[in-house]
Amino acid sequence: MAREDLGKAPFDAIVVGGGAAGLSTAIGLAQGGLSVAILGVPDTPRDDGRSAALFQSSLDFLGSLGVEEALKAAGAPLRAIKLIDITGALVRAPTTTFKAAEIGQAAFGWNIPNAKIIEVLSAEARGTAGLSVSSAFIDQVDDTGECIRVTTADGAVLEARVLIGADGQKSRVREQAGISHRVKPYPQSAITCRLRHPKDHEDVSLEFHTREGPFTFVPVGDGLSALVWIMKPEKAEAMLKLSREAFAEAVTRRSNAILGTVTVEGPMAAVPLQKLVADRLVEGRIALVGEAAHAFPPIGAQGLNLGLKDVEALVKRLTAAKAAGEDPASALPAYARDRKLDVEMRSAGVDVLNSALIADILPFDIARAAGLAVLRDVGPIRRLAMRIGGWNSPFRAKIPA
Repeated sequence: MAREDLGKAPFDAIVVGGGAAGLSTAIGLAQGGLSVAILGVPDTPRDDGRSAALFQSSLDFLGSLGVEEALKAAGAPLRAIKLIDITGALVRAPTTTFKAAEIGQAAFGWNIPNAKIIEVLSAEARGTAGLSVSSAFIDQVDDTGECIRVTTADGAVLEARVLIGADGQKSRVREQAGISHRVKPYPQSAITCRLRHPKDHEDVSLEFHTREGPFTFVPVGDGLSALVWIMKPEKAEAMLKLSREAFAEAVTRRSNAILGTVTVEGPMAAVPLQKLVADRLVEGRIALVGEAAHAFPPIGAQGLNLGLKDVEALVKRLTAAKAAGEDPASALPAYARDRKLDVEMRSAGVDVLNSALIADILPFDIARAAGLAVLRDVGPIRRLAMRIGGWNSPFRAKIPA
């Protein structure tokens, strides 16, 4: 089918959302033999200065779709993560470094600009047989019992056996399915951009813990890092009013020029932070993945990686149902069981870490300092934490670095 000519034939699946979660879902399902349409894919990805650190477990899944090497070419490896406490707390947490080589990996993963991720996945989607790609947005969703009927904003009517919502925190699919969700706003916004710097980052992510939230440099290229600076919303608004030169000077001061005098490259943005968790991942013939199902602050690189775990589980279940000649919708309850506990546990974990960091309560500071001291000094616990944090098996054998 032509890219915008979706035709009238019923699909096995319609995916709504042209981000990384939606595109990887559509590609995986189509490669698995399902007829698929994806809606909401932009003709040109918008560069907002943000990036995503993809763990190796996520890259392994994306490699099964045929895009791992193209993604790696657009980013930089993360060989170590250094946590530095600059909260000014009475009990200061020790500086702690996690090295991928310690668990037998060359890198924890790769940090890649979001726009490049979408560009690579969009190109793959448009070249995948059995996958129709459209920029149309949905207007209405109706579950007939036998299928899902989707009406687009331009009046087209499509039918499918399952509908997958990958359309972000303000998900139209979630709303139309009547799936409730919990939201916890944080008194924080994240400023994101890319920074050029004279000193080599050595493939090390630097995460400074401040009382307002993390201030982080993540390698994204040679002499180039992605900045995620979390602060109070009113401060973020004021920061974005500065000239690029003044903002870069503020970043250099805040980091104590750890990478030298920085300059801003590309766009800048501020994103308000919140925790969002859908009460259900499935309703009838509808399933949610990615930020339509869960969202939280950018701590521990959990966001997109958690979404890709949703995608991997859903693709596995739906392609197995297709191969068995079953209605794909029959596999959705199993998908929900696969993912619900992990989503709830990791969302709660990030909430606890973020809340403890910004609380300015002495017992919390003591607990955080003690926990990082254990991770720094006790090798087996540190290695276990690194494996679990990146979705590696706790018992995975070492491989050559």
